[in-house]
Amino acid sequence: MSDNEINVDEQGFFNKLSSGDFGLAKTYWVFGVLVGIAISILSSILGVFAGIGAIVCISLLHTIYVIPVALGTWRASNAYSGNKIWAILAKIAIVLGAISLIANWIMLFAILSI
Repeated sequence: MSDNEINVDEQGFFNKLSSGDFGLAKTYWVFGVLVGIAISILSSILGVFAGIGAIVCISLLHTIYVIPVALGTWRASNAYSGNKIWAILAKIAIVLGAISLIANWIMLFAILSI
C-alpha cells in the first residue's frame, strides 16, 4: 500500500468523515441530511417528553456531530470532479447551516435564561 492510499481501519470513521473521504454526495446527503433529519425528530420527541435538558444534550451532541460533517462536506466539495454547481451549492448549504446552528444556540440560551 502506498503512502497516499487511505486505510479505513486505521483512519477511523470521524477522521474519514471530516476529511471528505466518503465523497460529496454521501457526506452531504447521508451523513448531513438524513442523519440531520433523524436528530431533529429525536430532539422534537425528547423535547416534548423529557424537557429542555434533553434538548440541550441533543443540541450539544448534534453540534459535535455537525462539525466533522461540515468539514467533510466542504473538503469533499473541494475535491469534487463533477459539475461545479454541486460543490458551490454544498458550500452555500454549509454556510447557511452554520448560521442556523449559531442562531439555534442563541435561541436556546435565551430560553434557558428566562
